[in-house]
Formats: sequence, C-alpha cells, structure tokens
Amino acid sequence: MSQLIAVFLPVYFLLFFGVAFLWRTWRTWKKTGLNAYTLMKNSGVEEVTNMYFRLLPPAVLLVMALYLYGPSTYELLAPFAWLEHVALQAGGMTLMTVALVVMVIAQGQMGESWRIGVDHENTTAFVQRGLFRYSRNPIFLGVVLSVVGYFLLLPNAVTLVIMMLDLALIQVQIRVEEQHLKARHGEEYERYCRAVRRWI
Repeated sequence: MSQLIAVFLPVYFLLFFGVAFLWRTWRTWKKTGLNAYTLMKNSGVEEVTNMYFRLLPPAVLLVMALYLYGPSTYELLAPFAWLEHVALQAGGMTLMTVALVVMVIAQGQMGESWRIGVDHENTTAFVQRGLFRYSRNPIFLGVVLSVVGYFLLLPNAVTLVIMMLDLALIQVQIRVEEQHLKARHGEEYERYCRAVRRWI
C-alpha cells in the first residue's frame, strides 16, 4: 500500500491544484477578466478563514513531502500507527478521488460565478443547477471529503489538526458566504435555502 500511496499522492495533488485551482482560476480570468482568487481582499472574520485556506495547501504538501522523502522527519508528526490500516487508507484514497470529481464538476457548473472566497466587488450569477440542486455547498463538501480522506491516508497529529480546523472553519466560511448571497440575491436565495440542504 505504501508504494501505491507514493504514486497516488503526487498525482492527486498535481490534479487537485492544477485542475481545480490553477486551471479553473485561469479559465475564469480568461472569460471574465476577473481574478477568482479573492482570499487576499477581505477582513474581519473572513480574514481568519482566508488565512486558513491560504495555509492549507502548503501544510498538506509539506506533510506529503515528509511522508515521501523524509520518513524519519515524518515521525515527528506523531503518526497514529493504529490507524495505518489498508482498508482505511483505501477509504481515504476513495474519498479524496470522489472529492476531486465533485469539486471539478461543481466548479464547471458554477462557470463564471466560481470564486475562491467572497467577491464583494462583483455580483455573480446565482447558480442552482447541477449538483447545486442537491447541496448548497458541493465544493465545500468536496473539500471536507478530501481533508477527511487525507487524514485516513496519512493519519498523524498534523493531519488531525488540519481536519478539525477544516471542519470548524468551513462552517464559518459557509455562513459568511450565505450572508453575502442573501444580501445580493434576497428572497430568491432564501427560497433556495428552504428547498436545498446546506450539505446534502
């Protein structure tokens, strides 16, 4: 399983950051002329969640690098050996794969409305089609699945902290975005909230 993990992780994160972040950001800019990455433009409670989302990629990549290339240093992350089971690791890879597929599909369905963070400067179209008919936050659902899967794949103290922070701060970010959408789209968004669950 360790050999499979050594192949899976670099490929996964290459696709994750290449397709779901860089390519999607570039595509949005190409179509709209706007930078979809808005995590540097906010303040207050948003700045707390935005800081987490800015630090999340280097944190998960550092854990991966230590696991693959610095096994002795990886031990300093306090791995949970009792969770390093083939079934759990396979489950982790499955969750991460499903998460990536869900995120890419949802991003495509958002089209030009897709942003990383809250865009207070531009009003975007209110998307209710596709996966958004069943979940108000399919992209965040994908992020949560990915982080939980990552913990199952590489269970240690650091990935546990990342997972717990993710579960807590995404709840905060969702509510920030809900207030923003309610202010922008009013009754239409309130009707949508009554009809579609926050998660699934």
